[in-house]
Amino acid sequence: MDPVLPGGITADALDDFYAECDEHLKAIRAGLIRLESTGTGRPDEGTVQALNRSTHSLKGICAIVGLRDAEASAHSMEDAFRLMTKGLITPGSDLVDALLGAATHVERVVAGFRSGKPAQPAPEVHERLKSLLPSREGEAARAGAPARKAAPPAEAAGPSGPGLYVAVFSPSKELTKRGINLDVIKERLSGVGAIVESRPVVKGPGAVQFRVTVALKAPLGSLASWADSGVTFERQHPPPAAEEDNAELAGLTPSRIVRVDLGKLDELMRIAGEMVIHRSRLEERLRQDGALEGARETLLGLGRSLREMREAISSARMVPVGEIFDRIPYLVRDMARATDKKARVALEGNQTEIDKFLVERLREPVLHLVRNCFAHGVEPAAERTAAGKPAEALILLRASSAADSVFIQVSDDGRGVEADTVFTRAAALGLPVPEDSDPKSLLDVLCTPGFSSRDTADMSAGRGIGMTVVAAAARELGGSLSMRTSRGKGTEFTLRLPLSISICDAVVLGVGGAKFTMNKGAIHEIVQAEPSAVRSVRSTELVPYREGMLPLVRLRAALAMAPSSAPKLVVVVAGTSRGPVGFVADSVVAQREIVVRPLSDPFLRVPGIAGVTELGDGRPVLVLDPETLNAAQAARPALAT
Repeated sequence: MDPVLPGGITADALDDFYAECDEHLKAIRAGLIRLESTGTGRPDEGTVQALNRSTHSLKGICAIVGLRDAEASAHSMEDAFRLMTKGLITPGSDLVDALLGAATHVERVVAGFRSGKPAQPAPEVHERLKSLLPSREGEAARAGAPARKAAPPAEAAGPSGPGLYVAVFSPSKELTKRGINLDVIKERLSGVGAIVESRPVVKGPGAVQFRVTVALKAPLGSLASWADSGVTFERQHPPPAAEEDNAELAGLTPSRIVRVDLGKLDELMRIAGEMVIHRSRLEERLRQDGALEGARETLLGLGRSLREMREAISSARMVPVGEIFDRIPYLVRDMARATDKKARVALEGNQTEIDKFLVERLREPVLHLVRNCFAHGVEPAAERTAAGKPAEALILLRASSAADSVFIQVSDDGRGVEADTVFTRAAALGLPVPEDSDPKSLLDVLCTPGFSSRDTADMSAGRGIGMTVVAAAARELGGSLSMRTSRGKGTEFTLRLPLSISICDAVVLGVGGAKFTMNKGAIHEIVQAEPSAVRSVRSTELVPYREGMLPLVRLRAALAMAPSSAPKLVVVVAGTSRGPVGFVADSVVAQREIVVRPLSDPFLRVPGIAGVTELGDGRPVLVLDPETLNAAQAARPALAT
């Protein structure tokens, strides 16, 4: 029997609780971002009502589980939305900040409950939100009065009681002469509270500040004496997203759509894959032995059932890429508010569906790409205005799919990547510098372990460290990372990800006496061409195709085989990101259902090969990847036939 938790909820029912919390928190964050865009004007009534419903539901389910701290935060948020409905307050930036901080605190409480490591109470979150709302008495007195903007909390007067504060210490030569340094300040702060965190902030060439977060337990005494020691105080707001804390992107539940344990789906997919292999072996044996027609009919029925099971399992594993994208606007908003930059996020292709396996592994790479665009691509508002650009930069996330590949693009309209600057920095770090300055060589340097464009780290980090993570993730998933950049116009990173493991329909091709397969979904058609029709333009072979010309990739040459003298060219026309490409094979052997297994060993991975399969005879057969095969051939001259 399942153990029973507070409120009568069973352990097995907790997954539903986490999923509901995740959905409500996502809705609250998205609604708050929409509200902030209205400024001090009258908020959209539908949005406020939706927010009120979400917080009310969130409060209720947190109360059932016994998470009183989360329940209190949700209750405070509900009060704010109720006042907005009455027109007593408007969603200014300070209030939205406080509400987002309360939502983040709820998420941390729930995440701590799930991990068995309870989050610390955060009374300052409640205090900040409470200070922005009118009292019950004041609310009654103002009923019917015009809406007003919530007043920001008074910080200029300094700390007024217990809570989290940031002591900002600005060292100087004069203070050093008086024996006042960071250690002295920390020791003094330890006498009035507990130091939570200390970090340096570079303010310019040779200038640095230290921000010491302290939980005050005793009065500070004279603020003037602290100021005389180079220390000022700020009230601690809920911290923005940190690179090492990806709670904003991770969510509370593995998925808001797939609530079946992913391990069970993996096991089903494995079984389906084994059944496909057994079917192939049975078909091969029947072909060799000439078995009864009834057995062949049974085989056809087995094939239909396998196809239906495969499609059902694949469909169950598919989730929209919006699971990754939805929280990016909130992340960029926090980064923008901490700098002198302005940026907005545009999302395209949110409903593009990808395998859950990819969603779980793409969160961190996408986070790094967005941070990279904001930190290095987006210029300060004044710089953009001086360059004739809008003060607010645009960061675009786009998802799309083509054949057996998924493309995720992250771009900005900022300053672009300057090759000379990157190469100079790489040389200074003792890293190899390529001779060419093409985008691929430039990207290779940015992704080199140990490269960073900055001497000090901050929330966004420098180019190199984060990019190394992205490139490694792409390689691990059997995909690729590419970049396009233009000075003064922006940079675009593209993640291309093939299906890492899948059952799919494929065409078996004969090339040089060996068999290869290609995903049928990538193939447009198969045609024949005369060798005399082939033309060569700038080392690229072309053949007439419909009303234009089709670039060719000879598979024999690409696979380092001897050239062919066949009287006809068998051209497999496949789609790639650069358009249709004709892959020249010797023959088309058959159409089969195959199980694609990735080549995870880096010593076995070759550009142009997506994985390996078996056709029933026990021999491994390589699966061709049209995208990377074409890209690899584009970099070398065409070989003679």
